[in-house]
Amino acid sequence: MENTVKDLIEKQQAFVSKYLVGAGAPATTYTYDCQVSIASAGGGYLNVDFKKNGSVFAKFQGGFGGGVGGYTGWGTAWFDKPVEELIGQTAGFTVEVVGVLGGTAHVQITNASNFIGNCSTGGVGIGAGVGAGAGKFVAG
Repeated sequence: MENTVKDLIEKQQAFVSKYLVGAGAPATTYTYDCQVSIASAGGGYLNVDFKKNGSVFAKFQGGFGGGVGGYTGWGTAWFDKPVEELIGQTAGFTVEVVGVLGGTAHVQITNASNFIGNCSTGGVGIGAGVGAGAGKFVAG
């Protein structure tokens, strides 16, 4: 029995070495200043400006259904790939706005097979709600 258990452990260690070594490596995160702007009257429009050194270098723009109101906020975006490499790509997004007159907005942008990003901002607006849609990264 002892040899059988020893053989099984050696086989498992070989499997782990082949397939899982390095899988626990820390993820790289790319951080940007961002501005989120939303306008909505039955159908909405989302614009996210990504900034480096105070200048807009890329945008994500898209439409979504539902909602009434508007919002502008400033904050931070985190992506698992450089946004510069995403220009020209399309993606789905969800947006949540919380608060009336002053509030926060959270935007998640993802193309599940390629990247994921989040933007969190504080700003001013009228209205609250949740929306989902599709958009595209464009050069700033």
